[in-house]
Order: sequence, then C-alpha cells, then structure tokens
Amino acid sequence: MLVTVTGRNIELTPALKEYLTEKLQRAQKHFDHRLDCTALLSVAKNPSIAKSQKAEVTIKVNGNVIRGEEATENMYASIDLVADKIERQLRKYKTRHYTKTGKAKDYSEDDSAEVTDDDLEPINFAVNKESTDDIRPKIVRSKRFPLKPMMADEACKHMDLLGHDFFMFINSESNHVNTVYHRRDGNYGLIEPEA
Repeated sequence: MLVTVTGRNIELTPALKEYLTEKLQRAQKHFDHRLDCTALLSVAKNPSIAKSQKAEVTIKVNGNVIRGEEATENMYASIDLVADKIERQLRKYKTRHYTKTGKAKDYSEDDSAEVTDDDLEPINFAVNKESTDDIRPKIVRSKRFPLKPMMADEACKHMDLLGHDFFMFINSESNHVNTVYHRRDGNYGLIEPEA
C-alpha cells in the first residue's frame, strides 16, 4: 500500500507516519493489487474543541472512493479508529463488488463523478452584527461536478462508500437528475423531479 500523509497544524514525525502506515496495511490484505491511500492528520487550534486531533483517510478502489475520518483527544487513538473504519468499509466493498472467484464485477464506471468530503465544504452562515433582526444565511461556496448515469441502487452504494448523507446522480432509466438520501429509519429515500 502506498500511503501519502499530510499534516495540518501537526509535526509529522517518522514514528507517527510509521504507525499510520502499519495500521492501514491491514486493509491491504483484502486486495491483490496495491492500494493508493491519502491521509490527512490535523489538529484543531481551537481549545474549545475536545476531540481536536483528527485523522482522515481516502482510498480509491476501481473508480470508487472509500473514505473515513475520526477525531479524538489523541492522534494515535484517531488513527486506530479510522484504520478500523477503513478496513470495515473495504471488506464491505469487496464482498459487494467482487465475485466468489475474486474477479471484480463489471460496472463500467469511471472516476469523473467521484466527489470526496474534501471537495465538499459545509455551508457557513454569515451574521450581520449590526442588525440581529435581519439574519440571513448566504451561499459561501458553489461547486460543479459531472453527474453520471446509474441506477438508484448503485447510487446508494456510492453514497455509502463515500460516507455521505445524500448523493446526486442521473437516473439511467428516466434520464433525470435524482438524489438518494439516508432516512432516519435506516432505509434510503429517492427524490425524483415530476415529469
């Protein structure tokens, strides 16, 4: 496994890099080919954030993105948790997308519509301090990305692999933009435009 580590507000010591690489190597055992992994270790400077040490890991597998992040008070604990999460997701991915003979199922996918959490930013709400009566949120970031045609159940798989709450796609049956999302009852929802 090739691991690229980046640090934000933290000194990346050789011991920390080695520990991260060793923990992520466990996930490699599920695949015959080499996996490329990107990791971001960051420490929040805000003292009011209790779980300030965060580990984020992203792995691309056959055009799909596997991603996990965990934050605790200790970077080594965050690495342990995120490595376990990534290993579970890769195991789930392999059981869903590989046949019993070990060959990848053919989905004919490309990487063009993959979006990671690094591409998405939360909407920040600006507050006008002069007038508290007129508090209105505003759009602070806009993002464009290509949508690819797929079935709704395939979009649910992509959403789960990315760890998102929703996923937009072009429904290959209707050729309309649809959105799948996680419902509170644990099932999925599908939003379709009216014809």
